[in-house]
Amino acid sequence: MARVNLTGIHRVRKKLADGRVQEYHYAWRGKGAPRFWDSSSGVRVGSADYLAALSDCTPRGAAAKGKFRAAILAFMDSSDFTRLAPRTQADMRKSINHSRTGIDAKFGSAPIAVFDDPRIRSQALQWRDGIGGKVGDDRIRHLQRIVSFAIDRNMIRMNHLRDIRSVYKAQRAEIFWLPDEVDAFMGGTPAHVARILAIALETGLRPGDLVQLSREHVHRTPHGRRIVIWTQKRKRLASIPVTDRMAELIDATPADQARLIVNKRGQPYQHENYLGDAVSSWRDQLKLRRELRLYDARGTAATRLLEAGADLKEIATHMGWSLKHASEVIERYVALSPAMSDSLAEKLRKAETRTKL
Repeated sequence: MARVNLTGIHRVRKKLADGRVQEYHYAWRGKGAPRFWDSSSGVRVGSADYLAALSDCTPRGAAAKGKFRAAILAFMDSSDFTRLAPRTQADMRKSINHSRTGIDAKFGSAPIAVFDDPRIRSQALQWRDGIGGKVGDDRIRHLQRIVSFAIDRNMIRMNHLRDIRSVYKAQRAEIFWLPDEVDAFMGGTPAHVARILAIALETGLRPGDLVQLSREHVHRTPHGRRIVIWTQKRKRLASIPVTDRMAELIDATPADQARLIVNKRGQPYQHENYLGDAVSSWRDQLKLRRELRLYDARGTAATRLLEAGADLKEIATHMGWSLKHASEVIERYVALSPAMSDSLAEKLRKAETRTKL
């Protein structure tokens, strides 16, 4: 889907006879470019009226006039969109541009006034339900964001899409990589794939952080080493103790290799999804449980950090969990892994006791 290109605007400043400086904005640079704004108009740069005037100068914008597509275009050229994280922008573009079930395909050509009609809520819910699952929830959440933007810009008067609850609920709280599954995976996969799961188990990092993990994130401490990294999802600084196993993985990394996880050609993975795809592909080849994913290593990692001496508060902090949730995750793991029950249960009891003091 085309976008109104704010970066292509040609700005001209001109000194008038009375000494005042006037600024003019043209839709593009070159002969015949239409002027759509000047500083005496009283229209604020970046406002809905400004964007509408610019949009009217483009073939796509002219076709969008009076339609919900105009709100979509304005949103995608606003700071509300450009300041989002790159992954969020990519997800929203997919929601908007999907040829069959996207926001533009469903609502783009509709008169924008339909969003002031209460019946739009049922239409949006039917659309969401027809897509189904997490994708459906994501699509309507992105639609809500565009509608909220349009309301702020006086393009829509009423928000009939408030308080729509998610349908999809991920039930993964009790999915862990158990010791025998970890052993089978490590023993049956190529070294570069085994390394993905191994580092995930030792750090508890999400795939988006694992793909970026490098030597620069490893720091010396008075008693060993820690991994310090700004996490992609929560934008916070995580400080993770380097376990003995993680230390072995770091020390075994070739000196000329910056990233700790690379593909079979020794090159960094270009996207976090490739890590999960590699793990899932080998999981299937080894006939392990189909529900296991790379992401599920986080719960297992919490117990390993506990074994390494981290207390419950440290685990909760670096996982981004509450103390209660961290305790529940570890207790569930203990219940599912009887071989580790005695030692982990005792460590958990001591950790909880220290936290309460």
